[in-house]
Amino acid sequence: MTVARLEIFARRRQRIAAAPFAEFSIFQVRAGRKRMGDGRRQDEIDTGGFAAVAPGQLLHVENLPPTNGPYRAVCLCLPMAMLEPGPSATDALPWAALPVTRELEQAFAHVEQGVSERLTESLLRHRVAELVAAVALAGYRPPLERGRRLGERIRLLLNTQPAREWRAEEVAGRLALSAATLRRRLSEEASSFRGILEEVRLTHGLALVQGSNKPLKQIAAECGYASPSRFTARFRERFGTLPSDLRD
Repeated sequence: MTVARLEIFARRRQRIAAAPFAEFSIFQVRAGRKRMGDGRRQDEIDTGGFAAVAPGQLLHVENLPPTNGPYRAVCLCLPMAMLEPGPSATDALPWAALPVTRELEQAFAHVEQGVSERLTESLLRHRVAELVAAVALAGYRPPLERGRRLGERIRLLLNTQPAREWRAEEVAGRLALSAATLRRRLSEEASSFRGILEEVRLTHGLALVQGSNKPLKQIAAECGYASPSRFTARFRERFGTLPSDLRD
């Protein structure tokens, strides 16, 4: 498990409803502005600014290009396994815009460089710790719980192969559970196996739509949808926009 780096370009304004953040995510806006909110609070991050989002959030996101070119931003997604547990969810905000500091700029660039150089996980872990410390110095510490809920464990497994025809029985076996127990515990978490699978696939699709030049037909296939039209319909229903609207 390692750090994921997503680079986002947009020549037109992008609006994404309830964008999921499965891992601790740190953004830097390179050109333009980003708005993030949950219907109760909204932050705006200008060019050069940073934002941090705790894992498990669903936020409305808007990317606004500058007048002289495309919107550009970089997101680093930090796996929970690389992080030390922090305060409980009641002690920290789910996300925050961060003041720009020299320590934060240097630590962010340090992790970016490590990802591009394909450093080993053990070496990259030290750079991630540096970045998390810089974020804390900037005034934000995310709520990171030590234990993972069953739904999060399932997401981690499904994320390894989003296009695979996963079955609840197979996943339950891998987690040393019966299928009935898996469904019961997911129901207690107000979730379901099919719902998690589709969320994983659409989240993977969102990353590919924004961060790659792959044709939509190929993206649909890599997300487990045999029909591009089906993928497009589910994408629009989930994020409130067409995949083509997020591309130049």
